[in-house]
Amino acid sequence: MGDIVIIGGGLTGLSAAWELERLGVPYRMIELKPWLGGRIRTTRKAGFVLDAAHLLLEKQGDWPFLRELGLEDALITIGRSDRGEYVLFRDGTQTVVDVLAAQITQPVMRRMAVSSVGYLEGRRFGVCLENGLLLETRGLIVTVPARHAGHLLRSLQPEAAYRLFDYRYDSVARVSLGYRKEDVGSLPENPPDDYPITFWQCIDHPARVPAGHVLIRAGVRLAVEDEVAPELPLQLAAAMRWPLNPVVEQVDYWPEADPLTPRQSGHAENMAVIDRLLPPQVALVGSDYAAMDFADRVVQGRAAARRVVAALG
Repeated sequence: MGDIVIIGGGLTGLSAAWELERLGVPYRMIELKPWLGGRIRTTRKAGFVLDAAHLLLEKQGDWPFLRELGLEDALITIGRSDRGEYVLFRDGTQTVVDVLAAQITQPVMRRMAVSSVGYLEGRRFGVCLENGLLLETRGLIVTVPARHAGHLLRSLQPEAAYRLFDYRYDSVARVSLGYRKEDVGSLPENPPDDYPITFWQCIDHPARVPAGHVLIRAGVRLAVEDEVAPELPLQLAAAMRWPLNPVVEQVDYWPEADPLTPRQSGHAENMAVIDRLLPPQVALVGSDYAAMDFADRVVQGRAAARRVVAALG
């Protein structure tokens, strides 16, 4: 019987595992996908380094965990923000995931879904997998999106689960287009009013973009949730009056990538109630809950691990 089960192998789950490794506490990680890191994935095409998740990250203050991971030189500063600076990882954000994953020495169950969790005798919990397997554990760290957490927590704490059922997400696809600079010309300062662009960014840093080229990243709100049209990159380029012959193009879409509920009033209070309802040996943590940026997910994942360990006594 493992001391702790981590449900979800994204950035928060990996950070929790890293802390448990540091504390010497046995654990098991369960991840639905065949890879770790969730939506944080980096690919390379024609000299471009493309991130599936956010391209630019807002950094406020120091990120000491980068030094602990040996990544103190991995960041590139792109510009200033109102609260700090915009940064990106020199070799892609997956750099952090790969270093965290390399710390893991305990079992990882990939391509495995959790159907529910509940109480067993003797202050233990049962984790029911969709293949019928039952895992016993003394502590749980749940890092999956709220729409999934609400279902798997129903047997354990119905009221806490109920408070997650109305969780809402925006449907935004991230489109990456790489061009030769000479083909693009001047870029418009603002998107057209009649096209659903939520953001757009442009970089030409030589660590991420080949010489003489530029990378444009834009968010496009989908009219139909979970439906990404193959022609979306060309539709975007036409709407923005960009060339229709990019050197590279890539579309990334994750249904839970853009949570709306944390921006709504009352979310922090609702999460405080959920935390009080859950047993102290169970932590619910991640980008859908209180982690509002990249660093928060690392810091709060580690803090959740320490909190659960302390509750186990």
